[in-house]
Amino acid sequence: MKNSVFMSVIMVLSFLGCSPQKKLVSEAPVQLGAPTCQAWVGGMPESGSGMLLTIPLADENLDAQKLQQAYFRGKVADIKIENTADGWMAKANFLNGKLEKPDITMDADAAKEVGNQPPSIPEKFPFELAENECVISFLDGETIKYFKLSDIKELKKEIRR
Repeated sequence: MKNSVFMSVIMVLSFLGCSPQKKLVSEAPVQLGAPTCQAWVGGMPESGSGMLLTIPLADENLDAQKLQQAYFRGKVADIKIENTADGWMAKANFLNGKLEKPDITMDADAAKEVGNQPPSIPEKFPFELAENECVISFLDGETIKYFKLSDIKELKKEIRR
């Protein structure tokens, strides 16, 4: 009897759990142009590499500070608004991680290993997206909402000097 009640409670709680997929809205909070992405690599090994996502914004709508983050190809980056020669742009720079491993101390005395950092466990990416899709988070009052951009055009790789 106790087992059946316990199993019933577990099943009800599993149905009430949070959805791993965040809810998307159909309309963007600002008027957007055609988005592009461009892989880049620095001229020196320590310069790094990454992917730059660029989204043109309408000039008259400078309320774009609501735009928070971009989710693209399994990564998340903050969005920055810039006034360029081509007009206002929302840009998100997705940096590729460094391959360097941190130094760790290995010792028979566990007290000497206190400064070692535990490995980080990456969070599950919250969206299922195609290669040419991204999700943008934005503030609507105090609430964070999400919308999807499709048909992102990939430009030729850039080598920065």
